[in-house]
Amino acid sequence: MAKGNVSQKKRTLVRCATLFAMPPLILLFGWGWITLGVSLGLSVLACLALMFARSSSVSRYPFLWRLIAFYLIQVLVCAVVHSMVTPEMDSRAKSVFMMAPGGKLRGDEKVQAGGAAKQKEKGPEDFAQPGGALPGGFMAQPKISVVLPCANEGEFMVKTAQSINEFTPAYSLHEVVVVDDGSTPPLKTLLTDEQQEKLKITWVRHEHFTGLINAKSKGAAAATGDIIIFLDCHVKPAEGWDKPIVDFIKSNYKRVVVPSITDLDPDTWEEHRGGGGMSKCYLTWDADFKWFTSDDMYVPIMSGGLLAMSKKWWDETGGYDENMLGWGGENIDQSLRIWLCGGEIVNAQDSYVAHMWRLSSRPKTRAKYTVPGGAVTTNRYRAAMAWYDEWLEKLETYPEFSQFAPGGLRYKDRPDISNILEVKERLKCKPFGWFLRRFKKVYFDGGLVPDKVFHIKDERTNMCIERKGGTKVVLRPCSEQSPGQLWHGANRDTLTNTCCSSFRNWNTDQCLAIDSIGGQLYTGVCSTWGDFTSQWIKLDEATHQLQIAPGAYAKTRSGCIGGQRPKGTDVTLEDCENPNFRQIFKVDDKTGGILEVQSGECLTAANGKFELSPCEIDSDTGKVGGEQKFSLVDFDGKTRIEARDLGGQTLCADSASGSQLLLYSCYDATYHNTNQAWKFEDKINGGAIRFTGGSNLGKCFSVKNEAKTTQPVVLEGCISEDGVTKYGQRFKKESVTADGKYFSLRDGNWCLGASEKTGLAVSQCDEEASSQKWEYAKFKGLVNQESGLCLDAGGGKQAQLYTCYTDGSNSNQVWELNEAGFIRGGPDRTCLDFAPVSDATLSGVQCSQAKNFKWAIYKPFEPLETRLYHEAEQKYPAVLASADVN
Repeated sequence: MAKGNVSQKKRTLVRCATLFAMPPLILLFGWGWITLGVSLGLSVLACLALMFARSSSVSRYPFLWRLIAFYLIQVLVCAVVHSMVTPEMDSRAKSVFMMAPGGKLRGDEKVQAGGAAKQKEKGPEDFAQPGGALPGGFMAQPKISVVLPCANEGEFMVKTAQSINEFTPAYSLHEVVVVDDGSTPPLKTLLTDEQQEKLKITWVRHEHFTGLINAKSKGAAAATGDIIIFLDCHVKPAEGWDKPIVDFIKSNYKRVVVPSITDLDPDTWEEHRGGGGMSKCYLTWDADFKWFTSDDMYVPIMSGGLLAMSKKWWDETGGYDENMLGWGGENIDQSLRIWLCGGEIVNAQDSYVAHMWRLSSRPKTRAKYTVPGGAVTTNRYRAAMAWYDEWLEKLETYPEFSQFAPGGLRYKDRPDISNILEVKERLKCKPFGWFLRRFKKVYFDGGLVPDKVFHIKDERTNMCIERKGGTKVVLRPCSEQSPGQLWHGANRDTLTNTCCSSFRNWNTDQCLAIDSIGGQLYTGVCSTWGDFTSQWIKLDEATHQLQIAPGAYAKTRSGCIGGQRPKGTDVTLEDCENPNFRQIFKVDDKTGGILEVQSGECLTAANGKFELSPCEIDSDTGKVGGEQKFSLVDFDGKTRIEARDLGGQTLCADSASGSQLLLYSCYDATYHNTNQAWKFEDKINGGAIRFTGGSNLGKCFSVKNEAKTTQPVVLEGCISEDGVTKYGQRFKKESVTADGKYFSLRDGNWCLGASEKTGLAVSQCDEEASSQKWEYAKFKGLVNQESGLCLDAGGGKQAQLYTCYTDGSNSNQVWELNEAGFIRGGPDRTCLDFAPVSDATLSGVQCSQAKNFKWAIYKPFEPLETRLYHEAEQKYPAVLASADVN
């Protein structure tokens, strides 16, 4: 009997011990002493009940059932207690550990604590390890350090710090690190000591402006929280903004988080949420970034201003590139570093931060600092040089980066990126092709890695669609040398979720767009996700029409691309044998068109008059048609010139009694009206078309010769077909000094030079004129001898002479003189032209009205970026395949 009692007591003690399993876990999770006490109390009560309430009805159930029920109740009670006491405890802890001002950093940086608790730097033991409760994340509630880089931000800094404190829970916000980057007066003078302590501000002061990248780096170095959140110095977080960020990083310390960025009114300091906020950018081939949308939370490229990451991951990845200067490019480097080296970037969709945008129209928002010249270009090149791998060759095709390519002006000055290469080696980072494959929705479905690049040609006019700077779209003679005529399929098709639903101008962010029937065709920033209905334009290969909103979209928007041909050269009625006019015409026996012999252009009916325009030859018949199709009909022994293919009506060449040339309703032959009587003197070999009716018989079809001593020079798309450059763009370089230092730029008898009236013009060549002498200066470009100024593209709007830049990084002064005679440069890679071709605009019309256009893909080729990807697929297929996601 005694032995049975002993066995029963042992069993009871063992069971009691199992009731105390929860308190050690509470301690391990860091839920605080109060929660631990509650847990211990519950365990003690349960043990006493087990020992002294054996006869209760509860004891009839198996012990295992009772134990599980107890654990569930204990966890629920402790969770409620923890959520109630944590904010209060954290606030008290911070009030105990406030630090007095003091402390220094190296150089001219000074760190002063205005009330933030200084904690030890977190080591691996402070993070949950694989197999723990939160793999790769934190064991306890992480603390936030907000870093604000501020340069002369004044009141915006104060409002930003106040907003952060107002909308961030006290138990979560550890400190606000304000990096005063050379502000005058120092930003610290705007707040009292009491205010600084209340706002938990830690100061990092630079006596001189060092730039955004350095300021953020020093702020991160001074931060002592578990999570660093970088914000611009002119933002206002919304209530609850911190929780989604913390939740993401708690479960994976290698996860970088960006909030949803909305608009902030600098005057009222109120948020305007609008469409819900921006967060995602994608990488372009010129190492820049563009905003876009998608259906998931992943962010290929951060905009760079607003982001959060764990201090541990910041340290492991090396922070910012310490050799970047000023501002720009750091977001490209950091984003690629995160993705290729084992991390990820996500958008916390429910975390809203309002941001004040810099607007030139609002002086209050303008930056009060300057970035070193050329810094942004060099920074972007550093990032690409480090991470683009083979695709660096693609970057170096852009004018602003060609100087770094082999043979370029700055090839020997290429930056040293050994510090980034050390990070790549240490973290065993993946190749750049993995990034392209990981974001297939952007680069393949969105068209950034296109199958082919091509011209979009109207086969009836032999003219091509061209983006002419900015967003203007015109129809111009096809040219192999015009970047504005190179297109490729782009934007996701929302019906198939694959490419393509529009056409993108290669190497730009511009896609064809049209708003409505009757509206003009233009370009807008591409919507890679395919959600801009204005950009739904496709080529129907069966009908050869460019359709607006084809297929399922046609229910709300339908039509085709059509329009008017370019304005041609006027054909008028002038005195025969007038030396100021060209008057020789003939009938082309192949096409049937009436040609003006010197220009080779066709007589064209246009708005009741005659013009000369490029001959529009139908690819099927080989003949001209429409407004260029004329019939020569016998008319009382004379000739009547009839236009029969003008939409159902027939019009005739009419002299208006010898006063002017026009198209008029044809008179009945029995009427004998001599205003429509002509004599074509030699239609085979070429001759005059002479008026033969009435008393004024000395009038002929005439085209004016332009006699000018100078002509203005404009920027136009480069035109070259089959290696032949158009007149007005064929500039040849010819030495004019014995040492070859100076040269002229000549097209026939016209030479490029400085002009008093227009700044830049062509005039009759004169080897002695210093205004026509040029030299090519390293890091400057094309320098005019007389003025000492440089050839400048004026932002792609107007060719001009302008003060020379000296670092060679401004694309407005980067020019190419090639064998074809082009002087090509500027941001849009356009050419100097003193005899520009008239442009035709294109518009949306009913498809029945667009049948005189026959669109086709012309001269397609595989672009460099696509070829490099195919080579990467052969080189490391398994690595690329590992990037595939559902």
